Amino acid sequence: MKGYRLQVLGYSFLFVLLFTVTYPLSTAHATVDPLAVPNNKFGIHIITASPDESSPAAKLVNTNGDWGYITVLIESKDRNENKWQEFFNDLRRRHLIPIVRLATKPVNEHWERPYEKEYEAWADFLDRLNWPTKNRYVTIYNEPNHGKEWGNFADPVSYARVLNNTIDALKQKSPDFFVMNAGFDASAPHLPPQYFDEVLFLKEMDKTVPGIFNKLDGWVSHSYPNPGFVGSLNASGRGTVRGFAWELQQLRSLGVTKNLPVFITETGWVHAEGINYNSRYPGADVVAQYYKQAFENTWADSQIVAITPFLLNYQEPPFDHFSFKKITGEGQNTRILGAAYPDYYPQYQTIMDMAKTTGRPVQENKAELTKGEVYSSIVAGESYNISLTFKNTGQSIWNEQVTLKAISGGKELGIEDVSVNEQVLSFGNKSVEPGQEYTFNINLKAPDKGAFKVKLNLFEREKEFDSKPVEFKTEVKLPVILQILSKLKWKDNSAGEYILKVSGVVGESSQAVTLNSSGKSPEIEARYLLPNYGFDFTLEKPYYHPKTIHKEVKSGVNNLDFGALQPALLPALLHPRELWQLLPWSK
Repeated sequence: MKGYRLQVLGYSFLFVLLFTVTYPLSTAHATVDPLAVPNNKFGIHIITASPDESSPAAKLVNTNGDWGYITVLIESKDRNENKWQEFFNDLRRRHLIPIVRLATKPVNEHWERPYEKEYEAWADFLDRLNWPTKNRYVTIYNEPNHGKEWGNFADPVSYARVLNNTIDALKQKSPDFFVMNAGFDASAPHLPPQYFDEVLFLKEMDKTVPGIFNKLDGWVSHSYPNPGFVGSLNASGRGTVRGFAWELQQLRSLGVTKNLPVFITETGWVHAEGINYNSRYPGADVVAQYYKQAFENTWADSQIVAITPFLLNYQEPPFDHFSFKKITGEGQNTRILGAAYPDYYPQYQTIMDMAKTTGRPVQENKAELTKGEVYSSIVAGESYNISLTFKNTGQSIWNEQVTLKAISGGKELGIEDVSVNEQVLSFGNKSVEPGQEYTFNINLKAPDKGAFKVKLNLFEREKEFDSKPVEFKTEVKLPVILQILSKLKWKDNSAGEYILKVSGVVGESSQAVTLNSSGKSPEIEARYLLPNYGFDFTLEKPYYHPKTIHKEVKSGVNNLDFGALQPALLPALLHPRELWQLLPWSK
């Protein structure tokens, strides 16, 4: 319907016109068909991109179901990536699918037309956002057969060209954009330039860009119960709650061959309650029953994907009579006593209580390994705990249903599935949102021999992520054997106890080692070390400066020559006996 505040003048005229004149009633091709998966068609139209509206919207459309829809407007002056990304993140958490309606900017009493090549700016902006679902639903502007919605001049020729260019720009960015027309006012008279009959408008569009409607992925309809937004629930044809079916007939007469999924992004009855009580309108309790019957019967059509009534919350005329939320400070004479949600009119509770489908929209599940590896060489018979950190680069929120699995090479190494099981603060759930990281810890047991190719990927339930699997090669080898070589400066006899510290890919460890008088240790089997990996080795002895060397070790004997350890004379000053032992003339 609406450019909201700036459309008041045009709609005041239309209200009068529709009350006094009776007019004659007369398959998706995007990446994912929304009707090919379980779909919850319940939705609501909202104004503000904030939790103040997304929270009650989610309660309304997802109670007794999941993944309902919201329609929301983005103005050209509001292409703020951070703001809208955070809002999309909020919708993702609440399981709400956005239908984004593009808008220009208001000037006086009308909306501007898009500037030249504005479609490029929209495509750049919308493509930078991480959407909640794979399908990115976009409807191109609003009711262009109203002059006030199109630069004060209803012009099917210019709108057809804008629509065509915007479709191309979005599709060039990503085939996931599910692009749809602006909803039209089917009840508008033919009074150019302010109003243009929809049938004539569609014909002029098709003449300007032949086949334009076959380029659409879905059809947006504003199926209002006219005249006056109080029309019969049972009426059919043009200007009714079944207006979408009439519009599809018009498209077929223009040669449209697609079975276009339908999105009713605006519909609804005015109710008597509002800033000024209007007895000409039905009461909110009556409207609630209209909605119930419409959802259960009128809009049960299998071609309909979403119905987002206009509108959740509007606190000023003329749309206060459409609002699901009561006007702040509204008197008791318009309140329904005993309502579970006293801030809302009865249709809110009625729709919320209705049975709905648990939707399962397709989301991109992607991950990127940011840290860790399955070691390229391991020691026969040893067990390893390996940490692999993945970044969520997709659209879904990971929970306990997301599991790291070995696609191949895992059975021989004893690798078992590992699920997300640690809590990350996100709405108090165990979840990993896009952009966040999660570390999976897998256990590996080396067999006696062999070389193995390990392929890992993440799964949601039994569905593998869209990411390329992570692949590693590992070979079972004989253990590393260390022999320590070192001297003590000024000493002919280097015998004694030393500490060997090791740090590297397997973490840190330390152990006592014994050197003989010539500064040589016995051979030490170090099964915890990985052959063909480099480690930092530090040799320590009390009152001597520690010494560190880096060495890549291999299977078999590895000599670690630390050279001479230097005396630490300053710390020994407080211990005369130890100091004496360090000096050259001591025995």
